[in-house]
Amino acid sequence: MPEMTGAQAMFEMMVREGVRYVFGNPGTTELPLMDLFAERGDLTYILSLHEDSALGMAVGYAEATGRPAVVNLHTAPGLAHGLGNLYNAKRAGTPLVVTAGQQDTRVMIEEPLLYGDMVDQVRQYTKWAWEVRQASEVAAAMSRAFRIARTPPTGPVFLSLPVDVMERSAMIDLPPHTAVAARTRPEPGSIEAAARILTKASSPAIISGDGVARAGAVAAVVKLAEAVGARVYSEPLNSLLDFPTNHPLYCGPLFANAKQVQEQLRSADLILLIGVNILTPLVNTGEKMLPARAKIIQIDADPRELGKNYPAEAAIMADPLFAVEELIETITPMLTGSYSLEVIRRRHVVLSEVADARGKFSAAATSASGDGTMTPAFVAREMRAAAAKDAVLVDESVTSTAFVRTIFDLEQPNSYFYAKGGSLGLGLPEAVGVKLAMPERQVLCAVGDGSALYSIQALWTAAHYKLAVVFVVFNNTSYMILKGGLLAMKGSSAKKGVFTGMDLTEPAIDFVRLAESLGVSARSVSHASELRPALDWALAEGGPTLLDVTINRDVRSVLR
Repeated sequence: MPEMTGAQAMFEMMVREGVRYVFGNPGTTELPLMDLFAERGDLTYILSLHEDSALGMAVGYAEATGRPAVVNLHTAPGLAHGLGNLYNAKRAGTPLVVTAGQQDTRVMIEEPLLYGDMVDQVRQYTKWAWEVRQASEVAAAMSRAFRIARTPPTGPVFLSLPVDVMERSAMIDLPPHTAVAARTRPEPGSIEAAARILTKASSPAIISGDGVARAGAVAAVVKLAEAVGARVYSEPLNSLLDFPTNHPLYCGPLFANAKQVQEQLRSADLILLIGVNILTPLVNTGEKMLPARAKIIQIDADPRELGKNYPAEAAIMADPLFAVEELIETITPMLTGSYSLEVIRRRHVVLSEVADARGKFSAAATSASGDGTMTPAFVAREMRAAAAKDAVLVDESVTSTAFVRTIFDLEQPNSYFYAKGGSLGLGLPEAVGVKLAMPERQVLCAVGDGSALYSIQALWTAAHYKLAVVFVVFNNTSYMILKGGLLAMKGSSAKKGVFTGMDLTEPAIDFVRLAESLGVSARSVSHASELRPALDWALAEGGPTLLDVTINRDVRSVLR
């Protein structure tokens, strides 16, 4: 059993767990750890200029690699700064090991500067939170943190690390890596029951959630949808690519709007929910999102999600990949006779309806006006045309996301990332983390002008580490989604056309100069004819680039 400091034990455990990058913004309580980066070359420290950006970068890296990423923050205020993206990580199930330096245990009773109860601060946003009080505990705490973070249902964990604990030496046993076999198979008989319900449906729909992507079950869900001729939707605010968006059975994403989802699912008499955890509207209107007439089958690895908001005819706690594969195996012998003919007929109807809807949407939404004004859909179409087929899209375009995620077709798993929790400020740093994880692939970030300003300092990190991300700002000089919400309320703002606190003007924000001051090459695009050449330039530049793209500023009713 070797003698080492708490900081050395933490560093060694990160190396043993296969960590490559540590994301953070250091302070005095982190100095014992920071000194080790100068001593050893096993890990690379990625500097963020703000703690919430550090969290966002770690989220991107963890989502892209499927492994827990490590974040190191500074005391209670630094942790507080990171709560926005920690919330996003919690809602999305992102595996993170979040650490923060704490004040010296010997003076905590005096409540020194920067001290706070950080465990209590983050308990509701983590799977496990703990403050280490002895150097001898550091390795065991790190080992447990990694294990909990990566065990389904995955999510963030937190460790508070007092500075004196990190400086002290102790005889420390470094525990070996524990691999948890966490993929659970369905209970015997549950799949047969689900198959019977599914095969009796005349108009089945599948909602594919992030649990599908995390389980590597996208291809299996495609096979199931094709087998039964089901319409497929991705869950509202999906943070990952849960189904190929160019598949002929894909009817598009659902949105956090009860009225809209009811309309999308109006013909379904059976809804199969797989790995879904967002089925509530952003704004409560007294309506449920799923139609009451539809029967529900639900598959999820997280028992908390089963029957949480909707009763299910069959609720199966299992790994989505295992469950879907067994469901296909059970249904396949049934695909004969009249049922087979019904599936063929249903598939033909769905294919025709989806193709027709896509054609109408594309024609109506992607044209530029005669004066060169661009719609969000036009920008998304040009991005898709300019980018490589296997390009990765990080999306935080907010008001524009309905068009971005519909027009920018993606078929490869691990090629789409979004802020599922809805806390703004994830897009820019998440794209940085994704690019670190996948340096060989093009990474484009679609971001609204308002949301970009929550974490604009992430551009510096992209420039500092020479990460070739293309940041496309959808600039309508306002918090447009809020204007749309006020328009839907039909109150004084809608009548007068006055939207208090929602315009980013007087002065207008110059994103080009802002980006250039942070080391990122940038161009302004205000006319449709300028967009494709600008995208080609940005993709070929070889470093981080930003395009400030002026989109139309028409206010449309949303949220209700």
